[in-house]
Amino acid sequence: MALVNPVAILLFTTSILVGCESLPPALPQALFEESPKPMARDRIAWIERQFRTCSGTACPTPTRKTLAIVELPVAAKEQASPVRGVQHIPPPVAPVSPVATAVDSATATILFEYGQDTPTADGQWELERLAAISAAYKRIELYGRTDDIGGKAYNDRLARRRAESVRSWLLDKGVEAKIVVRAEGLCCYLDPAPTEAARQSNRRVEVRLSGQHDRLSDRNRSTNRNSKGA
Repeated sequence: MALVNPVAILLFTTSILVGCESLPPALPQALFEESPKPMARDRIAWIERQFRTCSGTACPTPTRKTLAIVELPVAAKEQASPVRGVQHIPPPVAPVSPVATAVDSATATILFEYGQDTPTADGQWELERLAAISAAYKRIELYGRTDDIGGKAYNDRLARRRAESVRSWLLDKGVEAKIVVRAEGLCCYLDPAPTEAARQSNRRVEVRLSGQHDRLSDRNRSTNRNSKGA
């Protein structure tokens, strides 16, 4: 029995070795990979208008021209979120100079009493304002008007008297602008309604001022006159 055991062990070991030699060789690792991975020396370059992997001399040398072809995305600046509790104050805006908003013309309306060439209280106040601004203009046009009561000839004369009264008043105040008088009755109503309020607004003289003086030139002319008078 002691002789049988060594022989059995030898036979068993031999059968194992023969079986291992009959196994098929191991499959190559490449079969388990879908695509080869770039080696450590490979690089990514812009080749034929697309990104490709290359290695060694196959990689093109980057130049300014090749770099300009590929436009790299620029990250947009993110606006900082407002801090809670801190009030945002906009930058100050420069005020507009009043010289740039100067007006080259002006108007006024002088109201008159019914059937007269005497201004109303409001008309007198407007005359005072007119005298204060007339010195800044070169030309003043006066248009006499009436309401719709009475005949044409009478209202034409009344319209003329009203315009002439404003002209005389301005001359008495020392206005040196050129004054042009025009007048016509029974026309050009501000309000054609047959009411007393409408008729009051139509008894008027319209005033139009134009041609502002150059203040610097006027000052020089005044200085020259004073020097000649001296």
